[in-house]
Amino acid sequence: MAIDSSTFGYRWNDQLVTRKDTTDGPLVTLPEYYRLEKAEGNKRARWVPVQPKDVPAETGLAEVSFSRPPAEPSQPYVTPDDPNSCWKKPGPVAGPFQAHPGDGSVVTYYWYRFADQPALLNADLTDKERESLQARVEKLHRNWKKDRDYLTPPAMGRLADIDPALIVTPPPGLEAGYVPIATRQAATE
Repeated sequence: MAIDSSTFGYRWNDQLVTRKDTTDGPLVTLPEYYRLEKAEGNKRARWVPVQPKDVPAETGLAEVSFSRPPAEPSQPYVTPDDPNSCWKKPGPVAGPFQAHPGDGSVVTYYWYRFADQPALLNADLTDKERESLQARVEKLHRNWKKDRDYLTPPAMGRLADIDPALIVTPPPGLEAGYVPIATRQAATE
């Protein structure tokens, strides 16, 4: 459905879905079984949800279980460890620190001087341009307080939420001109 001129969404048929409220917000379980319904005239065939009780026994589908296949644990995301890389030269000024987001992972992060973060070191900026950017960021950090709006709030919808564990506080002395940069994310061991 078109919610407004800028937004597309889905409207659930409450007779076909199961809604469950959780501490992380509502979850909707979509129908598990469908059948292809032939169309009349020039219309295309379409898939139509089928209630579990209406699945033909001869298909054997009601007894089939599609469990998650066994898998190796996911490997951690880790930034390069080469001592000559942009991650190490000039490198962070504080850390490591850890954050524990709600997905069960552990994020390791360091504080970098804004102009010395790896993304800006690889942005084809001159040293003069990076230092100019650093001065502007320091000015913003000193003057923009987190209890004000600096962009017009959206006219419709709402902004996305950020996991509170990922909103971090800089160490003393690094409040202006420094940013946290994640260098590793892995499952909690």
